[in-house]
Amino acid sequence: MERRKFIKTAGVGAAGTVAATTLAMPAIAQSQPKIRWRITSSFPKSLDTIYGGGETFAKAISEMTDGNFTAQVFAAGEIVPGLEAANAVTNGTVEACHTCSYYYVGKDPTFALGSVVPFGLNTRHLNAWLRTGGNDLLDEFYAQHNFIGLPCGGTGAQMGGWWRKEINSLDDLKGVKMRIAGLAGQTMAKLGVVPQQIAGGDIYPSLEKGVIDAAEWIGPYDDHKLGFYQVAKNYMYPGWWEGSLNVHLFVNKTKWDELPAGYKAAAKGAAAIANETMLAKYDAQNPKALREIVAAGVKLKPFPRDVMEAAYKASQEIYADLYTKNPAFKKIHENQVAFRNEEVLWFRVAELPFDSFMAQMQSRG
Repeated sequence: MERRKFIKTAGVGAAGTVAATTLAMPAIAQSQPKIRWRITSSFPKSLDTIYGGGETFAKAISEMTDGNFTAQVFAAGEIVPGLEAANAVTNGTVEACHTCSYYYVGKDPTFALGSVVPFGLNTRHLNAWLRTGGNDLLDEFYAQHNFIGLPCGGTGAQMGGWWRKEINSLDDLKGVKMRIAGLAGQTMAKLGVVPQQIAGGDIYPSLEKGVIDAAEWIGPYDDHKLGFYQVAKNYMYPGWWEGSLNVHLFVNKTKWDELPAGYKAAAKGAAAIANETMLAKYDAQNPKALREIVAAGVKLKPFPRDVMEAAYKASQEIYADLYTKNPAFKKIHENQVAFRNEEVLWFRVAELPFDSFMAQMQSRG
């Protein structure tokens, strides 16, 4: 009797399991749809580290979704020019782009705050700000342009650029034609520089032909790869206009809202992997490249104190002016400044003394 009851019960259980499985499979299929995005990059493939951020994202998103959510990355110029990448996302030409927010300050200076501004946040500060509410503030602004932003790469602190002549004082900046964009360009303009916005791939020929007298890009690894040391022999530091740099993956808002929740989580995770990987690669590659640059006869030199102080003063004047004209800029920048001031206090206690001591020990051999 017990045996017949067991078999009957087991049969019902098995049937229930089959039914549950039958019902679950379509639900799983619906939650894992096949999605393929096109990502247009603002960077050429030759700049493997910064361009590679988009590829790192694409690889990670595919692995996280068993190949159901994939993305193909296109280099600058293959779909649209590098500096038009965000526009292609706004109008739906592509689903996403891998770019720097501050390339679009011509539309609105607030875009600069998604990347970096002169005398702004350093790398650690910027990552912390973005992860603890800063990117939410940016997304409120980006929504006006029909996209959301995922932090998807970082360069660390940048260099102060390549100069055909030595800069020994503030007067030496007068009339210099320099490739430098955004609010940094506006700051330099207050110091007498003539700013030029030129895509990364066009910097070398412009320096070589004398179309420009100076140019900033990222740092030793990319700068050495681009060969700037062959046409300019003065390499300045620090890049006070870029104490760090955040690179974004901008995603068309309609396409983002259509994603299943699991895919949104995967996209955020893949972008975080790309963010960490890019920064790690630059940190690992820059020291060797800097040694090679100096060995090629380049003069490595800090900006004079009067240049730094004049640039700081000019940048604060620009911010004060923007506060009266641009509520979105004021809201986000005030939040950044308050965050930076707190971080600087903390870093003065812990990070700075440690780093300074280790630098002293290294200099002693």
